[in-house]
Amino acid sequence: MKHDAPAKLIFILLERYFENKLGKVKFGARIPTSGPVSSTQRVVESAQLAEELGYESAWIMDHINNSFERHKQYPVGMGSHTDSNNTNNPNQFETISAFSFLAGKTERLKFGVGVMPVLLRDAVVLGKEIATMDQLSNSRFIWGVGVSNISDKPEFVSLGKPFLKYADRYDMLGEYTAAIKAIWSKEAASFHGKYVNFDDVTVYPQPINKHVPIWVGAYTLAGGIERPAVKYAIDHGDGWIYGFLIKPDNLRSMIQDFGETAKKAGKDMSHFDWCMQLRLAMGPTTDEANRQCEWIARDQPSMAKYAGYMWNKKEGWRDAEGATEAPKSSVETASVGTPSTVVKTVEQFVEAGATHFDLWYMYPNYEGLVMQMKLFAKEVMPSFT
Repeated sequence: MKHDAPAKLIFILLERYFENKLGKVKFGARIPTSGPVSSTQRVVESAQLAEELGYESAWIMDHINNSFERHKQYPVGMGSHTDSNNTNNPNQFETISAFSFLAGKTERLKFGVGVMPVLLRDAVVLGKEIATMDQLSNSRFIWGVGVSNISDKPEFVSLGKPFLKYADRYDMLGEYTAAIKAIWSKEAASFHGKYVNFDDVTVYPQPINKHVPIWVGAYTLAGGIERPAVKYAIDHGDGWIYGFLIKPDNLRSMIQDFGETAKKAGKDMSHFDWCMQLRLAMGPTTDEANRQCEWIARDQPSMAKYAGYMWNKKEGWRDAEGATEAPKSSVETASVGTPSTVVKTVEQFVEAGATHFDLWYMYPNYEGLVMQMKLFAKEVMPSFT
């Protein structure tokens, strides 16, 4: 009996530790504004369902030109094109339009784009669109930005946009961001750079807080300020969003590395967010979880062509046996199983430093998405909120 009090104290301390460590975690669900499952009704229903279930945010992918072939091989498992209840039209609901509409259909749900290929757009027009949406939604937008990757080059070519070298694309993104910030904060803004030039532009309404959160979509923010993505994050970033194939140890070391770089640069990291894009397939049983993603290897054999996150210049396709193994590898590196399996995965990334999750559910049809969204909210969220 004499050990009961110390044991109880230890339990209370551990409980408080996990409350402090895990209680700040926020979850977002990726809704089907693209891929075979997408439709107007499902976009609205899934956003409203996310809010009803207690998700912090809803997330979408952003492209302008979405080919029929890309639609069929859509990363990362958002509906099979062979399912009779899905669409063969290559839908890609435009980000600003979709979120502005959905903001009027919801009350508190935040909306994030992960991520927008900013360089496909005009800087001033985009700045005005985002500012308008920020006002109409009461500041519920998270602007995930990126410079695109090699698998997106055809989209730039088709739209007549230059696909510059990696470092130059970040220089261009930096100019875009600085120019947009100027029109968000000044009565009449002028900007003169290599890529963006304008005089006396007045944009109202401006964002409510003269700012919209900017999350950098880059594979890593490690490696020092000489890396283009790191420099951009230091100059403009409020958070990071990526993940996919990285492991908790990779996330932990990246956060530490970037933290050291940020400290040297004098950047305040106290409110910097780390959003892990987690691919998962859930079910009340392991068999059901497997059913939600086993179709990918069969129906998306060429997905690697459109999955830039599986490619890097040094190693090529990350699968040892080549790009044809990408669908199998994509599933094997995801969290697949019952809620207890997913809880363990989330815990590992939270311990590594993740503060947000952009959940990429894998499913063959819309019913699979709804089932998993509900199951996650019921069986996983309570462990972290």
